[in-house]
Amino acid sequence: MRFTIHAINFSPKSTLKKFIAKRIDKFQHYYGKIVAADLYLKHEKSAHERAKKVEIKVSIPGDTLMVKKESSTFEEAIDAASRTVERLLKRRKEKQFRTFQNGV
Repeated sequence: MRFTIHAINFSPKSTLKKFIAKRIDKFQHYYGKIVAADLYLKHEKSAHERAKKVEIKVSIPGDTLMVKKESSTFEEAIDAASRTVERLLKRRKEKQFRTFQNGV
């Protein structure tokens, strides 16, 4: 699996890159057929504060999963988005397993 970090209008620190790599590597545990994962980091201006927006796009054979989350820090947004992706990957794997067991 390859993964790419796209930071819009800034360059992420090495600690953030390591945090991202650690979270993205866990996806292989939930679904082994992941082709690629792209992570987009953006600063969003809102009325109260500068929010951090994270989009994770995971390409698997036959489909693409896209999750968008927003929080006050990139770490919180990445955690929330990666938990959602993990849940979607588990659901996809279970669905394939049930289909295989039923012989369809």
